[in-house]
Amino acid sequence: MSLPTPSNTKPALPAQRLLGKTVLVTGAGGAIGLETATRMLQEGANLSLVDISAEALDSAVAKLSAILGQGADDDAQPRRILSIRADCTEEAEVENYTNRTVQKFGRLDCAFLNAGVSYGATSLFDTEVEDYERLMRVNVRSAFLGLKHSARVMRDGPPGGGSIILTSSAAGLRGTPGLIAYSGAKFALRGLAQTAAAELGPLGIRVNTIHPSGVGGSALFREAWRGDAGRVEAARRATPLGRLARAEDVAGVVAFLAGEDAGFLTGGLVKIDGGSVAYG
Repeated sequence: MSLPTPSNTKPALPAQRLLGKTVLVTGAGGAIGLETATRMLQEGANLSLVDISAEALDSAVAKLSAILGQGADDDAQPRRILSIRADCTEEAEVENYTNRTVQKFGRLDCAFLNAGVSYGATSLFDTEVEDYERLMRVNVRSAFLGLKHSARVMRDGPPGGGSIILTSSAAGLRGTPGLIAYSGAKFALRGLAQTAAAELGPLGIRVNTIHPSGVGGSALFREAWRGDAGRVEAARRATPLGRLARAEDVAGVVAFLAGEDAGFLTGGLVKIDGGSVAYG
């Protein structure tokens, strides 16, 4: 018996674990956000895409529409994709994008809270308080607000709970010299996730963090190491699998955490680091 597939999706994966579900992705215009949105779409999900950059959102919608076999302005496209420009650090805007997602699709099954920034590596002594505050605001405050409002609509929506996934980092598992503000922010996400998992478990809502090592094609990775080829090569050599992470490595893990195959996994952390944290 063949599995049901949306008639307007191509190519289809062998099993569409997210068929009929709604997934919200913040930071959707970045490398990880777009690759994950692509995977979610191929697995059958409806998408709500959020980014602070209207240009990045437009580009993401165009690429995803091409997967559906239609143009970004095709009348059929809005049935599967909603895009919302928003500042994920402002509560009113987070509440708005969450509510609009439910208004559009009738439910929210997964929130991938992926918005984040980094900065050029600097020592503790040279790290400005403004950098620290920006990192905490964008990386931690946005996740807190996303958790709060995603959990609210999951609680009040159709039965079945949901999955909330926070993008931390390998730098959220070990000290990372040169990136003290970034590492501190990414460690903070573990506290948010573990506490939320304990509170929300009785509601059937799961909360987990993912911890990628540097994704070679991402703007955050380039920003952190300022294009220093030596540091990039050192990161590659410190990875037992012998390469940097790719956005598709992250997307596959997020798709797993979003679906029922991960239905008994909450409060956990998933390393996507090629073994570098265990080794280094």
